[in-house]
Amino acid sequence: MSNLTMISSSSPLKRIIHAVKAVENGEYTSDLLSDIANDAGDLGQLARMLDAMARSVVFRDNQLRLLRKVIPIGVSLSAEKDFNRLLESLVMEAQAVTNADAGTLYLMENDELKFVILRNTSLNMAMGGTSGNEIPFYPVRLHNADGSENRANVASHAALTHQRITIADAYQADGFDFSGTKAFDARTKYRSKSFLTIPLKNNDGQVIGVLQLINAKNAETGEIIPFADDDVLEALVLLATAALDGYIREASLRQEIAKLKIEIDESRRAKQVSEITESRFFQDLRDKAKEMRSRDEKK
Repeated sequence: MSNLTMISSSSPLKRIIHAVKAVENGEYTSDLLSDIANDAGDLGQLARMLDAMARSVVFRDNQLRLLRKVIPIGVSLSAEKDFNRLLESLVMEAQAVTNADAGTLYLMENDELKFVILRNTSLNMAMGGTSGNEIPFYPVRLHNADGSENRANVASHAALTHQRITIADAYQADGFDFSGTKAFDARTKYRSKSFLTIPLKNNDGQVIGVLQLINAKNAETGEIIPFADDDVLEALVLLATAALDGYIREASLRQEIAKLKIEIDESRRAKQVSEITESRFFQDLRDKAKEMRSRDEKK
């Protein structure tokens, strides 16, 4: 007999005691008391009160988890001045939060998603960023040659639709072309299975990149499992995207300032040349040069 069956067949009081222990262990779910809570008697009232308190405890624990894990990460990302390290930190922290074996980060460049970071723990693979290893893969185009949207690739699909995509098994997924993934697996003897693809949007709602996590692992067994919703990951993505967007905006501003400085310098030089060529002294020199050339031609 399974533990769940044993619990279900236990007396209501024993099940309430079990629920209390589940709260203490951080394993409480509302279904533990759902049928008892429907009872109109005292035990039903007790179950409802316990369920409300338990959900409050779970919410508080999640908030504390966010504070303990995400806020320090967000501070470090915001303080990071090296762009490559910032990108690496985003991928590595997301892998740590989800216990993902691999991660890829794309940045939007014109109509393409460019590979900038690639990490795979099992294959001991590190490309892009500070690794010194170039990523040999072509960018993912958002539109096909005929102008239609490229929704066959899961990364471009996420970028085009602004929606995150969770796939339990890439080899069984319908609607997406994983031929590139399967070719990679064949070369490396790897098995890409579960995927979580997240579009990274700035404050203006524009997609500036895509984060893709691969092969979530069960922390105890190492088994590859589907990615689950996670408040910590959600907060991490928001903080990391804000840091990334801030860096991109700052870099763009620096480029604009440099461009403006060049334009100002060129304008200043043009004005200085104009002032020299239009001066009385320069015109006298030009007239004397013409007079000398005219004399030489007459000789």
